[in-house]
Amino acid sequence: MKSKLLQGFYLGDLLVEPLRGRVTGRAGSQHLTPKSVEVLLCLALEPGELVTREHLLDEVWGVGHGSQEALSHAIGEIRHVLDDHPDNPTFVQTLPKRGYRLLVEPELANESTSTVVLDSANGARLADIGFLENLKQRGVLETAIAYLIVGWLLIQIADIVFSQLHVPPWVGTFVTLLVISGFPIAMLLSWFLEFRDGRAIVHQLSPADARRRRFSRTYVSVIGALGLAAVLVFAYDKGVGLPQAPTAEITATPFLPAVEDNSFAVLPFLNIDGSDETQIFANGLVDDVITRLSHVPGLRVSSRGDSFTLAPNTPSRQVRERLRVEMYLEGSVEILGEEIRVNVQLIDSETSFHLWSRTFNQPREGFFDIRDEITSLTVANVRVALPPDTRSSSLKVIEDPSLNVYVLYRRGIEALRQPTSINTISSALGWFDAALNIDPKYAAAHAGKCEGYLAGYREVDDASFIDQGEASCATALELNPNLDVVHAALGRLYTSTGRYEAAERSYRRALQIDPSSAASFIGLGKVYQLQNRAEEAESNLRLAIGLHPGDWWAHNQLGNFLYRSGRFEEASTQYEYVVALDHENMNGYSNLGTAHMLGGKFLLAASAFQKALDIEPRKITYGSLGLMHYYLGDLESSIANHLKAVELEPNDYLARSNLGDALWVAGRTDEATAAFERANALATDAIQVNPSDPFTLMDLAWINAMLGKPDAARARINKALELAPEDPYTHYIDALILVREGDNEAALSSLETAVEMGYSRQMLASEPHLETLRLNPRFAEIAN
Repeated sequence: MKSKLLQGFYLGDLLVEPLRGRVTGRAGSQHLTPKSVEVLLCLALEPGELVTREHLLDEVWGVGHGSQEALSHAIGEIRHVLDDHPDNPTFVQTLPKRGYRLLVEPELANESTSTVVLDSANGARLADIGFLENLKQRGVLETAIAYLIVGWLLIQIADIVFSQLHVPPWVGTFVTLLVISGFPIAMLLSWFLEFRDGRAIVHQLSPADARRRRFSRTYVSVIGALGLAAVLVFAYDKGVGLPQAPTAEITATPFLPAVEDNSFAVLPFLNIDGSDETQIFANGLVDDVITRLSHVPGLRVSSRGDSFTLAPNTPSRQVRERLRVEMYLEGSVEILGEEIRVNVQLIDSETSFHLWSRTFNQPREGFFDIRDEITSLTVANVRVALPPDTRSSSLKVIEDPSLNVYVLYRRGIEALRQPTSINTISSALGWFDAALNIDPKYAAAHAGKCEGYLAGYREVDDASFIDQGEASCATALELNPNLDVVHAALGRLYTSTGRYEAAERSYRRALQIDPSSAASFIGLGKVYQLQNRAEEAESNLRLAIGLHPGDWWAHNQLGNFLYRSGRFEEASTQYEYVVALDHENMNGYSNLGTAHMLGGKFLLAASAFQKALDIEPRKITYGSLGLMHYYLGDLESSIANHLKAVELEPNDYLARSNLGDALWVAGRTDEATAAFERANALATDAIQVNPSDPFTLMDLAWINAMLGKPDAARARINKALELAPEDPYTHYIDALILVREGDNEAALSSLETAVEMGYSRQMLASEPHLETLRLNPRFAEIAN
């Protein structure tokens, strides 16, 4: 009998397909985990009879391996998929302390037959069936739902794809009118396709055959309606014309930020001979010129990271579009024996005209003279009102070392800019030490070590890096207190360790030295956010953007702040700026997908995630895709994506925690527990470095809750609530923990607070951990 049931059976009008782990009804299909399928099969083998809990545990999990909690979870999942209620069951009845009983006799899918013919001699008359039931029997309602879904997908795809392909606007209007006009046609086709020989015939030959019959009719109706509508809209366009927006009423703001006056960039210089040494000099020249020009009052200079998203000799139009600058420097470097040759041009990005062009030929030791003359010529040609004492030499922030020391230092900088790993960080520190062995008082090398140790801590969570980084920063400032980059590095170090007041002082000092430091404004924004000073955080992040609207990183950081504040639409706008400025920005597309996902725009989210993966497969994207599949109920895809995220970053505690959630909901509790235990170890290490980080605290609280440590979970979420009372995620995690504690009323109150602060209602409605609240009217009001 079990083998026959495995081929599929009906419970009422619900089709259960055990081999596919799927239950299909009028509302569509839903997924059942393998353990839940086994439990349902055990009940179906003895319909109407008591099946004890002990029998179910032994049959499904094996003798001595199951748990009451796992069985209750499986029964709850079955009831959810069957839309059953334990207090008034239709399918599964609970016999307290004994077991369960299946109330409906299963009907094998290939043995059920019946037929009703309307208005036939022996059949029912049309008047005998109500209008709504008539619509159901004819498949009109199914056609309506199918058409609305197909139509919505067509409009969404047109909206995304047409804009990327620069298709004329009238094509989008054509598609929209096509979908609207086709709806009544589809309804009529679905109704009249059932008339034969003057009689309306409703087939119910078998539940399986009936579904196939209705679906085939639905396909014909939808496709036929779209075809007829296309002809009608085409004829309307030729005869009357499609509606168009009046030109005078177009008020849309240009998507890209405006090009500001006195905005400037230095592109990567071309390496003519291709040698590693030439590349060192080329990159060093660009970095030094950017650093000096950024200290010119009134000049907005693109950061090195922004400029290096473009290749050498990029066309002017592309430079203007990407960096949003008025002027830019480009050039080339070549080493010929003991001589260095540098060609440089200052170019107007709008006209492509050269404002000046020079060629320098000097011995290698003249490298610093070349750099200073390039800076001097550039400053002389920018249209800013400079203070009388502003000269190229006064823009130096550090004294020049010997050329050999400089080359060693630059090798360390280049190693730091490689994809981050403990090997690249160790290599960078080695180069800086080599420079300091020759010149122990070279402040820039100490500053480089400070950055290297900070990067090492972020990579491996080794607290010893913090102390070494702080010592290197202190030495650099002792040698030269006017290094704004060191003060900014100290700000990041203090932020990582929870010393927010010290971080604020460091960033303020950096801004005193360089008032145009966008990185320092961004750092201040992060500090204020962690201190729950939301208005000051947003203000500083917007100041960073104001310094240079073409800096994608500043837009990305503001987007992150808005995202954490539950302002998903505004966050999406900032991430759209990011990908508009940098079309190949993987992080921008990944963040945009996450913002769309939490805003309930799953199709847009999927498109953004796929674009991010096409650019570069990274942990952040796989993790976000895993979450989207988790909320959509596709647990296998969710687990697969989270496993890829863990593989790429095995020391990321959040990746393992998210994997644990997906495994737990899928019924793979042993694997889930292992994932949570590893996440707990990693998060515990992180919280020891910064005990005041509310985001790590809330994540660790949830991990503790899933590991059955309610006291630790409660203590940590309470502290997170104290540190970040305005963060919607804190209240959301608090609600999840309260559900596990059994306090549903308090959980609902926390969910209400989270939604009021901006948390996505769609995510609440899809969260499997809130299953016990599904039938609560208060939860339905919160989530809808």
